[in-house]
Order: sequence, then C-alpha cells, then structure tokens
Amino acid sequence: MFNGLQNRSNALQNLFIEPRPWHSCISRGDEERTGLNNDENYSLSMGTEVCCRILGIDPEAMLSRAGLTHLVRANGDVRVNAAQYFDAWNAMESLTDNPEFVTHLGITIARGPVIPAFFSLTCAPNLETGLKRLSLYKSLLGPTQVRYYWDEGLLWIEHRSADTKLEVPPTLGALHLVYFAEAARLATAHPMRPVAAKLHASRKERHAIAGHLGVMPEPGECSTLAYAAEDARRPFISENSRLWADFEQDLKCQLEAQRAEVSMAARVRSTLMELFAIGRSSATDVCLSIGISRSTLQRALSSEGTTFQRVLDETRKDLAVRYLTKSSLQIAEIASLLAYRDPNSFARGFRRWTGRSPLEFRARG
Repeated sequence: MFNGLQNRSNALQNLFIEPRPWHSCISRGDEERTGLNNDENYSLSMGTEVCCRILGIDPEAMLSRAGLTHLVRANGDVRVNAAQYFDAWNAMESLTDNPEFVTHLGITIARGPVIPAFFSLTCAPNLETGLKRLSLYKSLLGPTQVRYYWDEGLLWIEHRSADTKLEVPPTLGALHLVYFAEAARLATAHPMRPVAAKLHASRKERHAIAGHLGVMPEPGECSTLAYAAEDARRPFISENSRLWADFEQDLKCQLEAQRAEVSMAARVRSTLMELFAIGRSSATDVCLSIGISRSTLQRALSSEGTTFQRVLDETRKDLAVRYLTKSSLQIAEIASLLAYRDPNSFARGFRRWTGRSPLEFRARG
C-alpha cells in the first residue's frame, strides 16, 4: 500500500489538480477569534510545507489559496498564527486529489526521517515516555497540543488545538492518529493496535483511517487514541538515549528562541534546523523566516564575531557528527536531513570540516 501511495503522490507533481472547496478559519475582521493580536506564532515550514513536499504540492500555491502570500512576504517566511496555520492546512487539502493523503502523510512522516523534532518520541524507551517528551515540544511543529493520561488501565493520547477558540481541521486530527499508530508500530517492531480511537470528523473521514488504525474511530471532541498498558510500556527498539540528549538541548534552544531574546547566531541555528526539514538553508531563507534584511543579519552576526556561512557549517557539522555516531541513518538520509541536494555534496562538505568522509568518520567512531 505504501509504495502505491508514494507513486501516486509523486505523480501529483505533473498533474493539473482540480481545486476542491475549502473553508477559512479566519472570520475577517474578527481579530479576537483569530488571535491576530496574539503573540503565539508557529512555523509553517515544519508542518504544512513539509506535507506539501510529500504530496508534490507547490507550497506557494497553498499559500496563495489560503490568502497568506502577502502576510508571509511581509512578516517572514513561515511564522503564522493558529488560524492562519489551519487555513494553510485546509488550502493544502483542497489542492490534492489523493483520497488517501492522510494515511500517506502519516506513514511517510513516521517512517522518516522527515521532521527531527519527532525524535523526541522515537528515541524514548517506550510510548509513555515518548509522549511525555513530545508534549513539551509539540508547539514547535504547529498550533496543537499533545496530552496523555491514564484512565481505567489505558494510556489515552489527546491531540487538541492550542487555541481553544479554534478547532483542528478533521484531516489534520486524523493525520496525528495515523502518525502515532504507525510510529508506535515501527518503534516497537510489533503490530500494536489501539484499543479505542476518537475523531471529531464525519463518518467518511473516520472510516478513511480505520483500516490503518485497526479500529473504527468513534465521534469525539478531539483526536484520541487509547493503548493497553502492556503496549504503552512496550520497549522501543529505536531507543537512543545518546541521540536524545543532544536533540533535547536543541529543542530547548528552539523553544527559547521562540519565546525569548537570544543571540542572532542562536536564532539562525534554530531557524536553520526548521528550514532543513523543507530542504532550505540559504541566508535569504533565514532572513525571510526571521523577518529581517540580509544586511541586518550580516551586521548582527558580525557584531557577535561570526558569519552566516560559519553558523551554517557549524550547525550542519554538529548534526552530521551526531547522526553518524549516534544513529544508524544512511548517508543519503543524513544528507537530506541537512538540506543537501545530494549525498556527494554532503560528503564534500564533511570532508572539508573533518578531513574524512562520512563513512570513514563513522567507521572510526
């Protein structure tokens, strides 16, 4: 099934896609409801743009359909509020003709590597611990929250909107159910199946993911999965405490950069780690994302005794060494995670930093 879905998603790049109707979360002029004056903002690149790339949809078409082109160009490439984020998702949904796009996205993201922040789940010793970690950093991925709790011997996972005045689009809620189910199976190498599921969606939308989950989601006010205690604490074969120790520090820095004043070099590093996920790494991309001019970026970094190229090289080198020494990721996968066009470009850069090829470096530990 996965290969078939992949082939269909690749084919979308060469097709004219008939637009489907979509609705906006924003009631124009209603700033209180939309949170347009709210300080909370989220990275579009870490969420919907990644999904666009998987589905073969031009992110610019999504932004245009959502009415966000002007906003993004004015305020930086990827920072939006919750209502705008959901609008972007609805626009993306309207641009795909793949009826199984939710299942395809969930499987692809779980089988990654696509979004490094999800290492907080897969590097954990079990599902319960992974959810505890992911719940702390979910805001880096979009305007949703992950909550977990025990009730009557079951571990319940809830996925809700971070803005209580807005509902998560049904297909976005369904995506999270598919992702968690697939990620849990891959991490345990066991055909884990939730004992219950809920989704705030139509019967058709709930039925679309029932086959993958192994259970028909009941109507509910939010996206919910429930696992037996045995499965919730089943050991993850993907556990990697050394890799997680490094990623935890990076995620904390990203939260800090999102919420507080930090050095420009730290902001650039944090932004690069978001942009890598969609294959971007240029100074122009960073400036658009932060919302500053290139000359401002250069002056700020110069005052800190560094340059953009140095920060880019150091960020890539740190991550490359981490992946090579603390994971079993293939060289091509690492190159993709670092936004290189191909493994050869990555190998040349790595040799320039270390004097060795990636394979030689890994072999010598």
